[in-house]
Amino acid sequence: MQFRRRRAVSPIIATLLLIAIAVAAGIIVYVFVNSISGNLTQQGGQQVSEQLSMDAYTFPAASTTPSFVLRNVGSASVTITSIYYDGNLCQTTGVTCTGGGNNPAVTNVGSCSSNTALPTTCAAGQYTPVTLTLSAAPTSGTSHIIRIVTADGGTFTFSVLAGRSG
Repeated sequence: MQFRRRRAVSPIIATLLLIAIAVAAGIIVYVFVNSISGNLTQQGGQQVSEQLSMDAYTFPAASTTPSFVLRNVGSASVTITSIYYDGNLCQTTGVTCTGGGNNPAVTNVGSCSSNTALPTTCAAGQYTPVTLTLSAAPTSGTSHIIRIVTADGGTFTFSVLAGRSG
C-alpha cells in the first residue's frame, strides 16, 4: 500500500490567517458602532431627549373632570400637539406651560368629544397643568388611558383610576 502525502497549509500561515480574520472582524465592528454613536451625538441625541412625566393626577369619584400635571423631564423642549382619553381625541385649547411651583392652577382644555389640537411647547423643567371635561362620569375604580402626542411623534401613555388621586 502506497500513501500519498498531501500538502497542507503550514501552522505559521494558518495562524497568520486567523489573526488577519480576527483583526478584520474587529475593524468592521468598530466602524459599525462608531457610525451609530456618531449619528446620535451629531444630531443632539434627539431620539431620547423628549420625556414627559405625569407628576400628579386627581380623578374624583363620579366626576367628569380629571386633572393632571405633566412635566418635561427631558433635555429638549416638547411640543404637545394632542391629548387622548381612552383613545378619543380631546380638545386642547388653553394649555399653558409654566416653570416651577408645587401646586399649579389647573387649566381647562375642553370636552373630549372635540377634535381641536393645540401645539404647546414646554421647555425642559416646565410643567403643564391640564383638566379634561368628559361627557359622562366613569365608574369609580375603573382604569383609563391618557395619551399625549408631541410634534416630533413622541407618544407618552399614562394610566389613571377613576375615583383616585396619584
